[in-house]
Amino acid sequence: MDRRTLLAGLSATAIWLSISGCARLAPNGRPSENGDIAAPTTPLSEQLAELADPLFRDYSAGRSVDALHSELAHKGVISTHHGIDHNKVINLARHEPLIIYKGFYYTQTELELYALAYLQRWH
Repeated sequence: MDRRTLLAGLSATAIWLSISGCARLAPNGRPSENGDIAAPTTPLSEQLAELADPLFRDYSAGRSVDALHSELAHKGVISTHHGIDHNKVINLARHEPLIIYKGFYYTQTELELYALAYLQRWH
């Protein structure tokens, strides 16, 4: 998958998530009284499973799930409560240098996200 396809997919997902977020509004059109943000409809593990691709097997070699998870959480890209922050991935993609991996351009964060997804799915 190339960077443009990833960003288009992330944008579509962000739009879908924002639309589905409207369903959480109370019947009177206001959020719940306690102000808590509801958990995503799809857990982080399922979101990562959707990103898992054997193309990133070589990139994930020698990396650990814990280290990748910590790095991505530190960057604010993933959260166990909110899943993948697609807006954060998009913002980082605007500022991080591009890396060529197997003929496609990725940012370091994108590669780390794909590596984490691959490792969680197949290891």
